[in-house]
Amino acid sequence: MKKKFLISQKTELISFLLEHTDYSRKKLKSMISHQQILVDEQPVKLPMLLEIGSHVSIQTEKKIAHSFPILYEDDRFLVVDKPSGLLCVSNGKNEDTLYRQVYQYLHEKKEKVFIVHRLDKDTSGIVLFAKTEEVKNILQEHWNTIVKQRKYVAIVKGTCPKQGTIQSYLQENNTFVYSARTGKLAITNYCVKKTNGKYSLLDIDLKTGRKNQIRVHMKENGTPILGDRKYGKANDFPRLALHAYLLSFVYPIDQKIYTFQTQIPEEFEKFFY
Repeated sequence: MKKKFLISQKTELISFLLEHTDYSRKKLKSMISHQQILVDEQPVKLPMLLEIGSHVSIQTEKKIAHSFPILYEDDRFLVVDKPSGLLCVSNGKNEDTLYRQVYQYLHEKKEKVFIVHRLDKDTSGIVLFAKTEEVKNILQEHWNTIVKQRKYVAIVKGTCPKQGTIQSYLQENNTFVYSARTGKLAITNYCVKKTNGKYSLLDIDLKTGRKNQIRVHMKENGTPILGDRKYGKANDFPRLALHAYLLSFVYPIDQKIYTFQTQIPEEFEKFFY
């Protein structure tokens, strides 16, 4: 929310604000340093004398910058392109997360936010949020049947057949996810888009959505994803070379198919030139 004042007589900024707001001097100085108080839409330095006709604006709630491009938004969904290195939700620490940024963005519009699904911290790509709890519940309760496509692109070390399917049952211990005789069925389809003999760019069609599924399957296939600190090597690419670029689902209420797609990260393409 922003408050604005029109100055009708010369006065000192802090004195004016102390008279016309409920903020303390200390709070006002802090707001000025964080550029929440502007004069004629410009940052200010103290001391400052206000001229007649000047406009003082106060941003009562500091906006948090967000790092996510918005792919789609209506009164039910918000679809964003998450950058690599950003947690989807908090793990108990006081740190920046995609959810926190989206919450602030929608809170400023007096809208609510509910996360529908997640990506690993170091995976970039499409994340879907709901704006009401009802929509979130509808999507999550029917997720396995309404999702038609979840596609990723990844750079892996080594080469593999032009196309293939990796299928296993996944279990998890305190540290890793791994394939076992029993567990949750995981199916990963892939095809090779590019290769230079040493590395390959894969298009991956996820048929099940298990934790770390692609990363585990690629490691166990002998073709670990570049930049994977957990299941590969950390120093062979500046980030985890995995990006969720397509999500398609049928919304149960109107039976309409929604398909969202992002560009493949530029660094993935440049890696093969």
